Amino acid sequence: MAHTPLFRHLTRALRQAHAAERTGLPVDALLERPLSRRRVLQGAGALAALSALPACTRASQHPASDDPVLIVGAGLAGLTAAWRLRQAGVPVRVVDAQARVGGRMHSLRGHFAPGQVAELGGELIDTDHTTVQRLAREVGLTLEDYQEDDPRLAKDRWYFGGRLRSEAELVEAFRPVAREVLRAREELGTEGFDYRSPGRATRLDRLPLAQWLEACEAEGWVRQLLDVAYATEYGRATSEQSALNLLVMLSPESPPFHLYGDSDERFHLRGGNDALPRALAERVQDALVLETRLEAVREGSAGGYTCSFRRGGRSHTLSARTLVLALPFSLLRDVALEVELPAVKRQAIAHLRYGTNAKLMVGFSARPWRAQHGSNGSTLTDLEYQVTWETSRLQPGAAGILTNFTGAAAGLALGEGTAAAQAQRFTAELERVFPGTAALRTTEARFHWPSHPFTRGSYSCYGPGDWTGFGGAEGERVGGLHFAGEHCSRIAQGFMEGAAETGEAVARAILQERQLRAPG
Repeated sequence: MAHTPLFRHLTRALRQAHAAERTGLPVDALLERPLSRRRVLQGAGALAALSALPACTRASQHPASDDPVLIVGAGLAGLTAAWRLRQAGVPVRVVDAQARVGGRMHSLRGHFAPGQVAELGGELIDTDHTTVQRLAREVGLTLEDYQEDDPRLAKDRWYFGGRLRSEAELVEAFRPVAREVLRAREELGTEGFDYRSPGRATRLDRLPLAQWLEACEAEGWVRQLLDVAYATEYGRATSEQSALNLLVMLSPESPPFHLYGDSDERFHLRGGNDALPRALAERVQDALVLETRLEAVREGSAGGYTCSFRRGGRSHTLSARTLVLALPFSLLRDVALEVELPAVKRQAIAHLRYGTNAKLMVGFSARPWRAQHGSNGSTLTDLEYQVTWETSRLQPGAAGILTNFTGAAAGLALGEGTAAAQAQRFTAELERVFPGTAALRTTEARFHWPSHPFTRGSYSCYGPGDWTGFGGAEGERVGGLHFAGEHCSRIAQGFMEGAAETGEAVARAILQERQLRAPG
């Protein structure tokens, strides 16, 4: 599931405030200079587990083993692993509890204006999300580039304290936060951190982000802005997040802490993002078993694993020497895991938090935010609706779609009542930012990830103590037991890219063990 488009602009504003503190230059002068991009994906432990596994490069091609790999989860991670293994000649079987493939990639077609698609789940793809892009090209899909949108449109609107705020106001107001970021960086040092090598990060990791913000004297509308930004970006209230969630993302010049690179939300797959997992599923169609839920995993009597599944009112078992669990820990914690696992792995499975983000897509007969207000539809506010962006960018027709994205308590509340009632409430508030919009509303759709029985949340979010408590253990293999999914990624946690790259990494590890060459 994609993070919010406006979050990168908040990141920019905080970095500019940091630069103003460090250099003494006035804010206006800094805003005239382009912001350089960093794409550093390293640090001690940052590329551990799945992302560090090398591809197989044996010169000779060995026959594929007849021993099938059992994969539980037909989202992007599981299907990517299945396809890469199938390409190398390894037999696979993929089991999923849902009646559809794709997991949290779920596109809505035929509901809004003709030819327009909305995303109920993962929506935005960054420039450095190269695994997803490569897979899309491989199966013949086309990337839409949002940089081709009208450059004259304002990129975002910040509405706090009863009025719109300029970027210059944001930068100036963030200077107290920037000062504390500098101090925190000195405390953290220059090394990366995870559960194996916590370094100096333990104290700040255990500190709730809300307490850290109080200590840096972020008050009034600025504090509200940060609370909303992080509630929507990670899906939990700042009181439930580690302070490192801010410090990792906003350390502007210390590479080891900026694990995810700059998020630019530049691309989308034409026709809907779930076309990618659907295309992968077609390539392993004969190996798919849907509407079948995993209940237990046990050590096999002759080695390997025996899995108990339930389909309808019947239970059955499947055995495999190699097992890939590509489902969220929010679901895996309800599976009876009667296998030997390290304590830190069990801790991660039991305690990894998931966001309570939810999405409300609202259709309009026109796009007044563009025509009348010169905006691309992106807003971040202290109003009840929190965040919007335009989903109909680069899509045909005069009609438009705005996505209302919420997190924390607001995400939970979005599931109450009917979608129509929520849309009416949303558009009434939107009038304060884009007058003349509410009257053009035509239809709506809602997806409430916190209550969805096959996910029970949006995407993973580290709470106080999690970075150094079990961070990095999520994706570590245990014997023939492998783990994949966005929650296992150390470079793209919470993104579709995280699912894809961990799926590929698991496939590489299995092929390496069998002395087979990885595809490509």
